[in-house]
Amino acid sequence: MAIVHLPSGLAELAGGVDALAIEAPRMRELMLALADRFPSLTEHLERMAVAIDGQIYQDALYQKLQPDSEIHFLPPIAGG
Repeated sequence: MAIVHLPSGLAELAGGVDALAIEAPRMRELMLALADRFPSLTEHLERMAVAIDGQIYQDALYQKLQPDSEIHFLPPIAGG
């Protein structure tokens, strides 16, 4: 199962869960599983970039996942 890591702001919305294992063939199914388990995360996750096994994607919905993939949701970075 893929290991999903949530940044601290999202972990608070997920009841303190900062990492969990989810079985999904692509990011789309992983996102649906997260939305089903933690509905309050949905709109936040849709706006975030995601790193899959170290590769950062802005639009990752159709990226394939491996059974041992590591997924990190990346909070937006403000610049100035």
